[in-house]
Amino acid sequence: MPRRHPPRDRTGPAPRDWERDDARDAEYEARQRANCAAKARYGSQAEARAHALMHAGAGSPSAKRTSTYRCDICDGWHFTRG
Repeated sequence: MPRRHPPRDRTGPAPRDWERDDARDAEYEARQRANCAAKARYGSQAEARAHALMHAGAGSPSAKRTSTYRCDICDGWHFTRG
């Protein structure tokens, strides 16, 4: 059976508009920094976990769904409810 579409030429990367990519990266980084600034920052993983448990209630089901993570933007700790 013949192919419906001819094979694509995959000899190299697609041409890129570097200025547009740089602007997109800058916008993404600005959004990341704004998101980080809106969150509570904790100095350690233990501190973030303690606040997460305190807000959820240690025995509640939502306490089991919280997790902490190290932030690449501020180098602090945040927690998330998932």
